[in-house]
Amino acid sequence: MAETDRRVALITGCGKENGIGAATAQKLARDGFIVAVSDVAAAGVDNDNTVEKAPSSWQGLDSLVARIEEAGGSATSFTGDVSTEDGAAHLVNSAIEKYGRLDALVNNAGAPHGQDRGQIETVPLDAWENVMAINVRGPFLMSRAAVPHMKSRGYGRIVSLASVAGLEALPERAAYCASKAAVIGFTRSLAYDMARHGVTVNCVCPGSIRTDRAISSTMKAGYTDVEAGLAERAKPIPVGRHGKPEEIAAAIAYLASEDAAFTTGQAIVVDGGGLPPSAF
Repeated sequence: MAETDRRVALITGCGKENGIGAATAQKLARDGFIVAVSDVAAAGVDNDNTVEKAPSSWQGLDSLVARIEEAGGSATSFTGDVSTEDGAAHLVNSAIEKYGRLDALVNNAGAPHGQDRGQIETVPLDAWENVMAINVRGPFLMSRAAVPHMKSRGYGRIVSLASVAGLEALPERAAYCASKAAVIGFTRSLAYDMARHGVTVNCVCPGSIRTDRAISSTMKAGYTDVEAGLAERAKPIPVGRHGKPEEIAAAIAYLASEDAAFTTGQAIVVDGGGLPPSAF
């Protein structure tokens, strides 16, 4: 297909209605991007102990594309596994083949929370491997697939989702903290390599955001009343509440914009002023 004259963004991990990926796709579409939304399955993968199920009206990527188009944007969807070479290549190549270009890659896909949470002697090896495969190998493979195209055009934006957990210690989160610290290190190194090719590489480090994952972790912390638990856990956050997916999307949108040409190799923290471990 001939190259479109509009910027194109590919975002991973978009299957959940109440997620950062879906919020980012809608924000970038409002900003004028054509968005290619993706996930490993149309409606993503649930966390262990997920207590809020998507309404029957939400059909994952199809619903997201419809919502974007109803608002006047342009979108398409693809499914693929970012943790495999074939899956990552499929997602990147599908977007480029459809639109002739790829201006921004948002590595948002994250491993579902499960047996990786706990004292290290209780964490199975396969749980550790799954976190690393999705959270670390995924951004590597997706970026590796996108970089040749971006370098050839002399332009690109790569934004990955890290976490404040990559910058500070959180209890019983060894796999998660290690994976997000790796994303930050990967971002900084790749940014250095890409700087002279017109490609910026950054990551966003959210604090506690009110997504299904925050709800799941609240249940795991022993709260039977989810809303009361979320409110209690948010009290130590200086702004007094959990963040919204749209607030993370706004930071990603800046880094994906042409205005961010002089911003690269950064880990942008968006956490309401500080994140005590009890809120995560």
